[in-house]
Formats: sequence, C-alpha cells, structure tokens
Amino acid sequence: MNSYDTLSREELLLLLKKSEQDKIKYVNKYLEQEEKWNILRLLLAKISHEFKTPLNSIIGFSDLLKYNLKDEKLLDFTNNISTSSKHMLSLIQDLLDLTRAQYKPMELDYKLFNTKEVILEIINSYPNIEMDYTLVDIDIEADIKRFRQLIYNLTSNAVKFNRPSGKIKIITYLDNGFNFEITDSGDGIDESNCSVIFEFFAQANHDIIKRQMGSGIGLALCKSIVEAHNGKISVDSKLGIGSTFKFYLPLEKAR
Repeated sequence: MNSYDTLSREELLLLLKKSEQDKIKYVNKYLEQEEKWNILRLLLAKISHEFKTPLNSIIGFSDLLKYNLKDEKLLDFTNNISTSSKHMLSLIQDLLDLTRAQYKPMELDYKLFNTKEVILEIINSYPNIEMDYTLVDIDIEADIKRFRQLIYNLTSNAVKFNRPSGKIKIITYLDNGFNFEITDSGDGIDESNCSVIFEFFAQANHDIIKRQMGSGIGLALCKSIVEAHNGKISVDSKLGIGSTFKFYLPLEKAR
C-alpha cells in the first residue's frame, strides 16, 4: 500500500500545497541567484577592463624599457615594476576566476596533454630556486590552462613560504589517477588551520603571511580547479618543518 493511500483528503491537499510552496521557493531562490550572478558578471567585466587593461599597459611598457636601459639601477627599478605588475595581474585573474566559481560551475576545456612538459615549463620559470623533482611522463585528459594555473599556484606558494636555505621537492606518480605532490621546508601550518587553508580568503599563520604577498585566493582557486575535474586536494603540514600539498586528478574526463 502506498503511504499516500492512508492520508485524508485534507492531508493530501496540505501536502500538495506544501509541495507547491517548496517549488515556488526553489524557483524564487534560483531567480535570485541568477540576478546576483548577472550583477556580479557586470562587475567582473568592469574590474577586468578597469584593472587589467592599465596593468597590461604598464607591463608592456616596462618590458619595452628594459631593452633600452643601460643604467643598472634604473634597470632594477623597471624589473621591479614589471614583476610587481605581473604579480598583481595574476592575483586579479585568480580573484576573477574564483569569484565566478562561487556562482557558476567552472567551465573546462578538456584536451589530451603531457603533464611532465607543463610542470617542467613552470619549474624552469624559477631558475634561481633549487628544486628536486621526479616526474612521471604521462598524458592526461584535462583543461590544460587550468592545470597550468593549478601547478603554478602551488609552486609559487611553495617558493613564497620556503626557507632561503630550504629545498622544494616535486613528485608526480600514478595511483588510480594522476597524483602531484610539492613539499617545501617553510614555517608550516598549524594542524587546526589545515582544514580551512583552501577556503576563500582563508589565511593561516597571519604573522608569516604579512611578510609575504599572500592573498588567500590562490589555494582556494586550486581547490575549485581540482574539484571541477572530480579530483581531490589536501595538505600535510608540521609547524617549523614545512608543508606538502597534494592533489589527485582522474586520467580521463568522466563520460
């Protein structure tokens, strides 16, 4: 016997009314979310134009100046302008991407690519940083732009918090999918902060971060990218010893 068969006419009408109210509530919530997203989309477009356009101009002209300067002091100043502008542009892009991900599922452009080539490209962009690495030579099907962004954010995070005399270690391996681990020998993260380190604007060890250029955005974006690929990301850390950030991605897009 169906559970509805035992209900009276009045009880069925109340149930139907409640069902309709729930449906209206859901539709209103959806419309409210859509309205918020439309407002946010306009704001992001404005931020993108108002902030990124002048920054790109600063980067372009400062890089152009470097080829025409002979004074070493002026060249150092110009390099600082270019580096700081690129860092700010990267932060703005991370913020835009992460804010979008809070309202809409991250759109991914799946392609087959070699993980070792992408990771080596990023490692080689830090010629003055000592890194030990063991990389599996494997192709995966994922969004290469987001994958590059993920590796770059985790690598720059390790470089940022690593001790000057410390070494950074990177390994990749296959274990039910593609696995990436990066270990630094920095100040580490308190165990109580490890569960929130990937949250939007979360910051652990505030006194240490103040000495760096941490924004609390990069790791949250990493989590969004990994989870959009149906993967997992985590951190193991000990105060005074360092941290190991690791993530797992499926080798192929879910069909």
